Amino acid sequence: MTHRNAATLVFIAALLAARSASAQQYVLGGSAELASGLAGGGPNGGVLERARTRLRLAVDFRVDEFPKDIVAVGILAELEPHASFGLDVRYVRSLSRKIDVNAGGIGIFFPESLIGPSCGLHYHLTLSRTVDLVVGPEIDVFVVGSDLLNNSIVWQGLLQAGVHVDL
Repeated sequence: MTHRNAATLVFIAALLAARSASAQQYVLGGSAELASGLAGGGPNGGVLERARTRLRLAVDFRVDEFPKDIVAVGILAELEPHASFGLDVRYVRSLSRKIDVNAGGIGIFFPESLIGPSCGLHYHLTLSRTVDLVVGPEIDVFVVGSDLLNNSIVWQGLLQAGVHVDL
């Protein structure tokens, strides 16, 4: 056997033994949450009132190589005292299997607008390998919008509870 034939056999063996490289994969999740709490600010300053009750339906995604860095996009529906609709976008950082923190922006766009930053925390109570109950606080500060009176800032502190499913 010549050196050329031996090199060819080694090359063919290496090709047959090589494993295909796997590309990064997106991991998806979905959630549904109800939230309510206290709201303040506005032209009356220190007056506290009950915040609007809100339903949030969201999808989140992350790359399997960086499972702690998550991006979430949610559709919001304020249910009472009157109906309104909006969305939020969040960066979520998983601190552990049980705790996530998030920061982003929130906007209510119909029938009036309220826009501002938002931050929160989720505590996960595991029901199964793919389903968690989630509960935690959220703080929203509305700094822009047609629903602000006298250019005043409105804030709300919410307690949210719901379910998260890994898809």
